[in-house]
Amino acid sequence: MSRQFIAVAFLILIAAMSICGKSWAHQQKESYSNVLFNERTGNLEVQHRFYLHDAEHAAKRLFDSNVDLLKEPVSREAFAYYVQDKFHIADNNQQVIKLNFVGTEVEGKYLWVYQETQINHQTMNSFYIKMESLQELWPSQLNYINVEREKQVKSLRLGAGDAWQHLTL
Repeated sequence: MSRQFIAVAFLILIAAMSICGKSWAHQQKESYSNVLFNERTGNLEVQHRFYLHDAEHAAKRLFDSNVDLLKEPVSREAFAYYVQDKFHIADNNQQVIKLNFVGTEVEGKYLWVYQETQINHQTMNSFYIKMESLQELWPSQLNYINVEREKQVKSLRLGAGDAWQHLTL
């Protein structure tokens, strides 16, 4: 085999890998939230995980086309406030529980948004939950929620248009 043939084959391989890599960078259209009853602190802790790529696209459409969630803490905080407006927990009497904003963090390919509130763990045996983040932008957006209490986990999958979900613990 000639060196020229090998060089051309190598360039074709690199080009093909580049094209495939771009197709892998498409939006995932899903988020994951963890709701944890922390017995040690008495807090209800919420962690929302978004693909950074999806969050960037959403922030550019929701706020400003120049938003940079990776480099700008102010942009991450704006996205976090958007998430807080779209995620709700209510007690068994359907009274919304106020969650406090804790912060954000970029970790690898993920953007995390953290919330918490102090609650009485013993009296909260069920609650209602709703998560609508990014669903007005992408109706196919799925938001997965895992609720953990005393090492038991219950999961929900919420799509666009889903009503409040009642979860018994």
